[in-house]
Amino acid sequence: MLKKIQKYLFSFIIPCLMAIPFSWLFELFERYVFADWEFLWFLIIFMILDTVVSWWFHIKKRDFSSRGFSMLFVKIIIYSILLIIAHGFASYTIGGEPVEPLKWFRSFICTALLIRESISIVENLNKIMPGIIPHMITKYLKDFDEKGTPIP
Repeated sequence: MLKKIQKYLFSFIIPCLMAIPFSWLFELFERYVFADWEFLWFLIIFMILDTVVSWWFHIKKRDFSSRGFSMLFVKIIIYSILLIIAHGFASYTIGGEPVEPLKWFRSFICTALLIRESISIVENLNKIMPGIIPHMITKYLKDFDEKGTPIP
């Protein structure tokens, strides 16, 4: 019994020793690169949905190609860069105080990415089955994308 307890306690040594350098790196990453993990899950879900609907359209049209799939990686890189810039604007400090007027930029970038994905999903759904999405919704999303404000 003592051997089992000893073995169990020693099973924590390697993970704890590995956590020391990784926790420091993770904290550094969250401070200076990106920290909004909840938003990232929403964006990932929208991107997956957009990719699935796009594949559906291209399979139905019979023009599915690897070029379209490679564009997903380009999109991930571009979105990552935008999110890092937005996090930098919202998180940096001067004299230990955050620069409040620049926090809007993170909200703007995050909203723009979700709206862009939503427009792409709706457009692809309309291509698959024309007229399934009311024109008012498509127009609302496009106006929001172009003007930055919803239709009153």
